[in-house]
Amino acid sequence: MSAIHVRVPFRRTLLSLAVGATICSLPAQAQDAVAPAAVDLLVAQAGAGAAVIEAAQAAVAVSVVEEVEVLGHERVTAVAQDLKQFGNQVQVISAEQIEAGGYTNMAELAQGLIAGAYVGYSPDEGEFTIRLDGGGDRDTLVTLDDVPLYDRGPGVEDIWGSTLIDPHMIESVEVFRGGQSLYFGSNAGVGLVSIRTKKPDGTQKGEMGFSYGSFNTREIWGNYSFPLTASGKHSVMFYGGRLGTDGPTIFSRESQTDNHLAAGGITDYSNSRDDIGVKYLWKIDSSSQLLANLQYVQIDFQDTFPNTTIYGPTKSKMPLFNLSYNKTWSSAVRTDITASYRKPELINTKFLPEICRIEAGCQSPGNPSTTIEWGHWTGRLEPQTQRGIGINAIPAGFEEMIVTALNHVSFTPSVGATLGAQSTNYRDASDARVRIDDDIVSSNALIADLHLTPTFSPGTNLSIAGRVENEKSFGTKTIGKFGLHQNLPGSTFVRVNGGNSFSLPRTNELYSNTDTMVGNPDLKPEKTKTLNYGAGANLRFGEAQVQVEIGGFATDITDRIQSTSGLTPNTRYNTDAVTEIRGMVADVQVQLASNWLLSANYTQQKAEVEGTHRQIDATPEWFATGQLRYTTSDRRYQFNLLPRLQGRTITNGPIASVPAYNWGDWFVLNATAQYWAGEGREHRLQLRLENILDEDYSNRGLFGNLQYASAGVRREVLPTDPEYYYPYAFQAKPRSVFFTYSYEF
Repeated sequence: MSAIHVRVPFRRTLLSLAVGATICSLPAQAQDAVAPAAVDLLVAQAGAGAAVIEAAQAAVAVSVVEEVEVLGHERVTAVAQDLKQFGNQVQVISAEQIEAGGYTNMAELAQGLIAGAYVGYSPDEGEFTIRLDGGGDRDTLVTLDDVPLYDRGPGVEDIWGSTLIDPHMIESVEVFRGGQSLYFGSNAGVGLVSIRTKKPDGTQKGEMGFSYGSFNTREIWGNYSFPLTASGKHSVMFYGGRLGTDGPTIFSRESQTDNHLAAGGITDYSNSRDDIGVKYLWKIDSSSQLLANLQYVQIDFQDTFPNTTIYGPTKSKMPLFNLSYNKTWSSAVRTDITASYRKPELINTKFLPEICRIEAGCQSPGNPSTTIEWGHWTGRLEPQTQRGIGINAIPAGFEEMIVTALNHVSFTPSVGATLGAQSTNYRDASDARVRIDDDIVSSNALIADLHLTPTFSPGTNLSIAGRVENEKSFGTKTIGKFGLHQNLPGSTFVRVNGGNSFSLPRTNELYSNTDTMVGNPDLKPEKTKTLNYGAGANLRFGEAQVQVEIGGFATDITDRIQSTSGLTPNTRYNTDAVTEIRGMVADVQVQLASNWLLSANYTQQKAEVEGTHRQIDATPEWFATGQLRYTTSDRRYQFNLLPRLQGRTITNGPIASVPAYNWGDWFVLNATAQYWAGEGREHRLQLRLENILDEDYSNRGLFGNLQYASAGVRREVLPTDPEYYYPYAFQAKPRSVFFTYSYEF
């Protein structure tokens, strides 16, 4: 692979520009005075102490600023408040909401709580991705404490970083719909899911819990933080967890070929996740702090398919180190620096049923006097090439280092800006047998974002921004973004944001060659243009609070990278036609006193390749989620209903004569009941019911072929025949029950 080798002086120049720049706004800017409590929250979350908070409150007293509420939760990071204020749709999901849902992995959480989200792959497979508003895996970015979990594409198999997230360690999830590549990198062209985890704060505290339920699912987790000094200036947190499950049956017997069934069929759906880590917080002074995290996560799962791999033990490992430094220089100037290093690795061994491919028949491996008929299973399994077995397994992976520096300053109450830089460096770290270059690929970006809140136009917040990024193989790319939020009378508003982005081809898409997939070194970057808009209101009726927003989005993706399907082998290619995604959204949340909460989210999306009038694969035409929550006045009992409806969701046929397979059109209802015991509600008991109505539904649908079936081997059916292909579903959980106990101390 062509790569850029960045000299140290150039990197130092980038860092100097980022650290030395002083343009941008603190999040609390608008037209009316912000409440002091709001300033406390925003500045405190930026790492400031009491002195800075007092200075900020004094500055706000003479500013013309207006507070902007964020749908879903009132406690948000400064970044979320800032993006919301300047025209972005922002949803914030709290740890309490996640806890109430009883989710065991990030895919379940996304399906249940994130507006506009649907899952790539399946929550029960052991690997999955999260997608927003018609986007795919390469334009919906997931970050963990500002660390992008994007897969760089190792040579053997994909490594999906979202799989490695432990929901019990999540403090909040912030969802930004619309293009977000400006600050977060080039793979957020449709949206961003930003996950913030729990951390030490200078006090002594902890929590632990365990869960057991259907499919022999068992889980244990905990974290404990304590100060190293009496003042709490230095503190640490240790955390970890273990999840193991036999898993539900994903593939029906009807979906497996005759030779797979002859070999006993796919029976192992187990998966596990192990997570351990330590965090260190240094409160340097009242205006600055340093937070460091060292973490190791490992997952084990089966990567099987009913027409190919009958047994596929797979292991993913991800060591991660990241740190953040925050400095508030004054009430108008702040610096944020983040750095991360990760080196994920995957071992993906796959076994296929060995088939007799000799017309005269084959000698039985177990009984030489017996002849195996042509096209039938021989009684043995054969390993898929280029993956290895046992101690000779071929590990694939990559290593990545990212440094981001952003400086924020408010010039006047009406003008502010952000200037910064980001350097992303990665290389393939697969075994030498994978035969992919390990040259460093370096992508360096400069970032500028101008914020305007003009005094002559009350309630107007305008953002105009740009990002210039360079990578040697693909040249210089420019990302532009704008945002506008206009407050209107009666606590109503309109908003709009738009821009462009791109996504480089991944390493395996370019160069990896296997029996089933070959690389394409001529791939071009995907290019994305998006527009996201909406109008809403934040209303109060006595003790009732209502937040409602209706909007839409329009996204065009050119040179989209896709895979062929049903061929032997498949490959990747850039589509010539534009992928056009158009949709509308509706979100409402109603809080009745402190007892009742009702929320509902609806997304409709039409995603077609230009001129085809056919929905693209694995993109629901519409879906809706909701939550009905009741909490007793003493806060001891809580009950939650969590429905999800999903409309037509198709996988298109591998050849023109094969019709699309619809695996959508379903409704599933989940529920939880919780009870808190102890004087301080420190003991929590939860009963979780999943798929209460026992709906027969699918999380994913694909087309298989008869390559390993007797009829296909004997050429009774050819790849040009529609009968050579058949659809199959990744079955979701049937009715299931889970019990959880947790303790805070």
